[in-house]
Amino acid sequence: MDDRQSMTNWSASQNGLVNLEPSPEEQDWTNQGNAAAQDEQYDVAIEAFQHAVTLNPSNARSRYNLALAQQFQGDTEAAIAGYRRAIDLDPQLIDAYTNLGNLYGELGMQEEALETFQLALEYDPDNNELYTNVGNAYSQQYLYPDAIQAYRQALILDPNSVTAADNLRDVRERVNYQTRRIMDQERLIDEEPGDTARYAELVNLHLDMHNYDSAISAANQVLGLDPEERTGYDSLAAIYEAMGDRDQAAETYEHLVEIAPDDAEAWEHLGTWRSLQGNSEGAVEAYARSVQLEPTRYAARFSLAEAYLDDEHYEEARQVYQSLIEDGNALDPDDLAAAYAGLADTFNNMGRHDDAISTSTTLLEKFEGDPEGYYQIATAYDAQGKFDEAVANYRKAIESDPLNADYYNDLADTLREGKHYNEAQESAQQAIAMDPSLVLAYETLAQIYQETGRNEEAAATLEQVNSLKTLQE
Repeated sequence: MDDRQSMTNWSASQNGLVNLEPSPEEQDWTNQGNAAAQDEQYDVAIEAFQHAVTLNPSNARSRYNLALAQQFQGDTEAAIAGYRRAIDLDPQLIDAYTNLGNLYGELGMQEEALETFQLALEYDPDNNELYTNVGNAYSQQYLYPDAIQAYRQALILDPNSVTAADNLRDVRERVNYQTRRIMDQERLIDEEPGDTARYAELVNLHLDMHNYDSAISAANQVLGLDPEERTGYDSLAAIYEAMGDRDQAAETYEHLVEIAPDDAEAWEHLGTWRSLQGNSEGAVEAYARSVQLEPTRYAARFSLAEAYLDDEHYEEARQVYQSLIEDGNALDPDDLAAAYAGLADTFNNMGRHDDAISTSTTLLEKFEGDPEGYYQIATAYDAQGKFDEAVANYRKAIESDPLNADYYNDLADTLREGKHYNEAQESAQQAIAMDPSLVLAYETLAQIYQETGRNEEAAATLEQVNSLKTLQE
C-alpha cells in the first residue's frame, strides 16, 4: 500500500501558494531561498527563508517555505512546527496540511495525521488526494471501514486515481482476511463451547477490527462460563483500554487485583487508569503496591514518582527519582535521562532551584542536547529572576524539541515579564499552533494583549480560554 502522497521536487511542492505582496527585501530573500532550494542547497535556503520570516513573521508563505526547506533537509520536527504556524496564519494553505499530515504519518502519529487531513478537507472538500491520505491514516490505525469510505470518496472525485484504487483493494483484502479468521474462530468455539481460551482469542480478533461491541460480548461469555477466572477480566480490560474508557478500565482492573492480588502488572495498570480518572491518591496506592510486589518494575516506579509529583508530595517524588538514578545501570539511557529530568522538576517544584540546575547540568553532561535538561534549567533561572539565562535555555529546549507547546508558552511568559512583547506574542502563538487546546498559552497571549493595550484582542482571547475550559470540563 502507498501509505502517503510524497513530494517529488521543490517546484511541485510550491503549488497553491499565494503571493502575499511581500516587501522588496522580503521577496529578495524568498527568491534567494527558492533558488537555493532548486539547487538542493537547503542550508542556504533555510537561512534565506529565516530572514524572510524575521522581516514579516505573519506571512504564512514564508513560514511554509522555511518548513518545506527544513523538511527536504530532514529536520522533521522543525518542519512540523513551521507548518503548524503557517496553518495558524493561513488556515486555507492546503499544501501545509498535506506535508504536515505526511510527516506525522512518517513519525507514526496516525491520529494527528488523520486530524490534519480532515481539517484540510474542511477548506478543500473536493480534493481527492486528501481523501486518499485520510484513507491511509485510517488504514494505519486498522479502522478499515472508515478507510474504505475515504478511498471510495477519492475515487468518486477522481475515478482514475490508481493510488486510491490500489489502496482500496488492499484494505478490502485485509477486511476479508480478518472476517475469515473470525469465522474460523467461531467454528472452533462451536466445537468446544466451554473453552474460555477460544473466546479470549475471539475477543482479540474483534479488537483488531475495532469491533468493540462484539469483543465485549465475547468477553462477557467468558465471564459467564467462569466468573472467578481472570481470563474474562483480562479480555475486558484490553477492550476498555483500547476504547479509552477510564471508568470501566479502572473498575475492571480493580476486579483483577481482587482476583490476583500479587499481580504487579495489574496494579500498575490500575494506577494508570486511576490517574486518568483524576484519582491521584488511588493512583499512588496502586503504583506503590506494584513496586512493592516487583521492585524492578521501573515503569511503575516512574509512574509512582509522577503521581507523587502531581499530588505535590515532593519529598516522596524526590526519593523515588533518586532511587531510579541510583539504579542507573539497570535503566536504558532514555529512562535514566527521564529520571534526572524528573528529579530536576521535583527540585524546581520544591523551590530548590540550585539543585535543579545542578541535576539538569549533570543530565546534559550525560545526554547532550536533552531538551528537558535545558527546560528545567530555564525554569530554575526563571524562578530566580535571571531573565537572560532563562530565555537562552528555553530557546535551547525548543531547538532540541520543537514540538513541545509548553516550552513555547513558558518562553512567551518569560519574554512577557521582560516586556519583550513582540517575541512573547510570537512564542505564545507558536504554542497555540502546536497545541490548540493549551489553555495556558491563550492566557499568556491575553496577558500580552492586555499589557500592550490591545484590549479587544485580549477580550477575544479570553473568550477562547473560557470556551476551552468548558470543553475540557
